[in-house]
Amino acid sequence: MRRITIFLYNLLFVPILLSLLPGYLVRIRKRGGYGNKALQRLGIFDRATAARIGQQRIWIHAVSVGEVGIALKFASEFHNRNPGSRFLISTTTSTGLAILEGSASDWLEPIANPIDFPIITSRLIRQLRPTALLMVEADLWPNRIAACKSLGIPVALLNARLSSRSEKRFRMARAFTASFFNQLDLITLTDPADKARWVALGVKPALLHLMGNIKHDVPACTTHLRNRNPILHTIFLAASTHKGEEQEIAMAWLTLKKEFPKLRLVITPRHVERRDEIRNTLKKLGIPCHLRSEGADLSEEPLLLDTTGELSAWYPRATIVFVGKSLPCSVNRGGQNMIEPLQAGSPVLIGPHTGNFEPLATQLCEAGAAIRVSDQQETIDSIRSLLGNAEKRANMIAASITILAPHHGATIRNCELVERFLPRLQP
Repeated sequence: MRRITIFLYNLLFVPILLSLLPGYLVRIRKRGGYGNKALQRLGIFDRATAARIGQQRIWIHAVSVGEVGIALKFASEFHNRNPGSRFLISTTTSTGLAILEGSASDWLEPIANPIDFPIITSRLIRQLRPTALLMVEADLWPNRIAACKSLGIPVALLNARLSSRSEKRFRMARAFTASFFNQLDLITLTDPADKARWVALGVKPALLHLMGNIKHDVPACTTHLRNRNPILHTIFLAASTHKGEEQEIAMAWLTLKKEFPKLRLVITPRHVERRDEIRNTLKKLGIPCHLRSEGADLSEEPLLLDTTGELSAWYPRATIVFVGKSLPCSVNRGGQNMIEPLQAGSPVLIGPHTGNFEPLATQLCEAGAAIRVSDQQETIDSIRSLLGNAEKRANMIAASITILAPHHGATIRNCELVERFLPRLQP
């Protein structure tokens, strides 16, 4: 069954790749940065890079920014525990690669993710001979896995994420997906309820290990309560927004500004190349905005945070945070990470579409640690109630600490498991 799965995957690979290519080229033009290390995407390294990488590194693949954060957190902890360990971390997106390059060192080499074409992949695995292949959350490449298994290289899925959409797809092809997942050497889970879902897909229970979520692993002392009484400014931060959401947020802010004149709006789009589009959207509403990339800072008019790597620094400054990709009006749905602002001590609003972060998003809402809003009026009502009640804001953060407590130590637990897993399975 496994051979049939690989055969079908490779049979469909080229036509699917060609069908996706136009959209990929559009993203390259809009976002930029995809030309960086372009040859690496074909599995080609210059001599200096190949010599620097060498062999026997632990290869982690992390598709984009969120997964890169998990990969870096794991690799740093693992290297602290095992100073001789060396890592190769690949990522698909240009933003993820930029973040990785900022963390490059003699033990951590960032690369652009090579295309999973059989000839390219098998040659690359033979060249690099990684000690192990660790994939983060959900981005699995069948030929890369098969090439590693053929050479006896252990393969694991860390911090596994199984969205409801993916689960439905896997159930439709259970015979194929079960054989695919069962070739892995271990899968680490983030939530107790996930184990039954994976077993229902035909995955062997012995492969599944509950570790907590590395993404949500922050020491309790850094997740703090804050009683923020507005003194100079109150900041409404709309984080990781997608098309359609900026207009809804800006209109809510316009209404609230009449009641709270010190309320400042900061919008951080998930894709910064949309800056001109967002600026034009706000202009049509009669709202001028200023770009962070042009040196702008907080003012009476909205600030568009169109720079890479700054969002985390704004979470502690924010009075209230809305986390995007979650409203019904959003062109994309599934939710973005609502945990980081909570860990920074900021109350969070989210839309109803948070499938990428379930069941945690629902747990947070049921515990009173986050508030769901579906439209402009609900957003206005929720922000109004929070701005007028510092105790309610503090209680939301306290509730989030309780919900997130099981994830404390998840990084170390994953490291300990991989440490046991490597000596036993290393060729």
